[in-house]
Amino acid sequence: MPLKSSWRILQRVRGRLRRAVTEAQARAGLAPFVKKEQARIALRQRGAQVAHAQSLDLFDDDVVARSVGLPKADILWSPVTPADVVDRWSAVRFCVDAWRRREDLRARFPNGISAGPEGDFGTWIREEGAAELGLSDAATNHVLEALKSGPSDRARQAFLANVALVAVLPHGLTPAGMHDLLRWFMRSGRKEYGLRLEEVWWLFLEAERDARHELMLAYSFTPAWQQRHPDGLTVFGREDFAAWFRAEYGASGAWTDPQSWPDWQEPAAQVRIGYWARSAWRSRHPDALSSEDAARGLLAWLATSEAELSEAAHTWCAQLDKARVSTQLAALGLNVIGHFCYPSGLRVSVESMVEGLEAVGVSTSLRDVRTDAKDDPHHALFRGAECHDVTVIHVQPEPFFDQAYRRADLFERKPRPYRIAYWYWEFDSIPESWVAHASRVDEVWAATEFVARGLRERLSIPVRTLFPGVKLAPFERRRRAHFGLSDGPFTFLFTFHMVSVMERKNPLGLIESFKKAFRQEDAVRLVLKTSFGERFPAQMAELREAAVGANITVIDQVYSPDEVLSLMDACDAYVSLHRSEGLGLTMAEAMLMGKPVIATNFSGNVDFMDEDNSLLVPYELVKLGKPIPPYGADLEWADPSVDEAARLMRRLYENQEWARELGARAKASAEANLSLPAAGARIASRLEEIRALRRPAP
Repeated sequence: MPLKSSWRILQRVRGRLRRAVTEAQARAGLAPFVKKEQARIALRQRGAQVAHAQSLDLFDDDVVARSVGLPKADILWSPVTPADVVDRWSAVRFCVDAWRRREDLRARFPNGISAGPEGDFGTWIREEGAAELGLSDAATNHVLEALKSGPSDRARQAFLANVALVAVLPHGLTPAGMHDLLRWFMRSGRKEYGLRLEEVWWLFLEAERDARHELMLAYSFTPAWQQRHPDGLTVFGREDFAAWFRAEYGASGAWTDPQSWPDWQEPAAQVRIGYWARSAWRSRHPDALSSEDAARGLLAWLATSEAELSEAAHTWCAQLDKARVSTQLAALGLNVIGHFCYPSGLRVSVESMVEGLEAVGVSTSLRDVRTDAKDDPHHALFRGAECHDVTVIHVQPEPFFDQAYRRADLFERKPRPYRIAYWYWEFDSIPESWVAHASRVDEVWAATEFVARGLRERLSIPVRTLFPGVKLAPFERRRRAHFGLSDGPFTFLFTFHMVSVMERKNPLGLIESFKKAFRQEDAVRLVLKTSFGERFPAQMAELREAAVGANITVIDQVYSPDEVLSLMDACDAYVSLHRSEGLGLTMAEAMLMGKPVIATNFSGNVDFMDEDNSLLVPYELVKLGKPIPPYGADLEWADPSVDEAARLMRRLYENQEWARELGARAKASAEANLSLPAAGARIASRLEEIRALRRPAP
């Protein structure tokens, strides 16, 4: 066996061993909480009462140390003085210290550190608090930056991403579970997720400020609770949910009184959720959500004693603005489950769809599908219920489609809504496994005709082409120096994600074309921007080796969406010698930016690129010849002409005035054909058709 192969096998074995050790340690860290939860469940099954849950005093160092079972030195830092505030993290520590030590601040600013720099505490810091606390101007800016930065976000994300932990401590950020969850964070969770002490402290101080909010948030991300109490956060079901929670977890205190809870949803959303949770409502008013007249009939009935609501719910219904709420109930709406926090083209696509729908007055209820704890730490912001009668699952068939609800922390509503899959693919035929996934939905949407054709060949359910729309997000204009590039050369750009299969993106073909087109002495550069190269070390090495000897810069970093667009803006032209694309988002973005674009004349991008607005590279269809997961060996994709691509790049370089004119035509074309409102209107039209098909027979 070759030495290199032996080394790779050894590395894989070592990697598996490391993962096994990490997983075993994580299970060991949860063992005491699992045992405690099993005992609680056994008590409840016998009809016995759960012991009263003691709240945790986060402001007493000794109490906290005893609770987590660690020395104070392991869970606290040395006191931070105003002079010590020199960056964001020292500012976070200063805020935590001030908040824990000064009861007067906690009393004066109830929302405290969780309200951000525009809240009462941040306003006080800007106006007079900085002087009282002895902060310099620079330190004050660091404190305001700390308040803005969301120091608790990663810790909350780690908690929500740990399925085993949430299963035993769904109430962990409420007073009833805080003892146990803080113990887990301090003893194992912090290390497991690479969290700073400051992040954990900020999360718990934030949770302590608003226990009601934390209870309602816990419900929003605990499918078992949602299943048991499907309208548990509405005025119709919150009393039953609160009573169950108190008995189940030994909870007490004003925060468990539903009469003190804020409205978690708008009135129309609460009525929708109640409607789907209660079969009696649906039997009495089967078409209540199909027209304003029918919705008014439902609201009028809810305000009568015949509806058998609690006194609080009856009063609430009687006081509704019935004209406004009935209009909202009858309006189109869509539940959207997708990757809102995973940096990818899928996120851009789903965000575009939502913005386009909102532009034409279609309301949306959003849930994020987690990939892992490294997603952008905003999963908790996407907590919409499945309150509309149509749901789009904007998740690829593999690997997460069948897990979409679980990874969105959402109970699958009964009765089941009309479900639509939104899928991308890069070939004219789909894998066999997709047919089984399609059995879970009522129809499939695709962004381009190229994708739709492949789907229609294999699926018996309707397949619609509904482009999600594209627009440029706001971005900061940056000089090339920000990216380590010099200002002089004419610069071509290609951006791609290593996870999206390097062979399909074909940067090696682009490098070959660039080398054919230009000599090293030419004032021209090619920038290849990728990310997650560490996951594909062999391919990254091949890419870097191919770039040697030419004016080619390889950037392997995870940029924010703002920085990616900023880099595109800083370059002169965009080029993609892809073998196949489901959509071609980066090409559309470059066109919207007014850049001349060279691209393979094949697949999704030809829905919006033509000979007038871009430079299209001819190709031959070829079989892959070998499996390139997730693609099979017998699939076909494009082999773009290296020589023609080289000629086109040379033409742009030698006639830069013409290149700018082509970019202007590209911009005008993209703005006319790819707008979000136009896409939203097309989707709204399909939603109207679906509603008409599902309307109960008279």
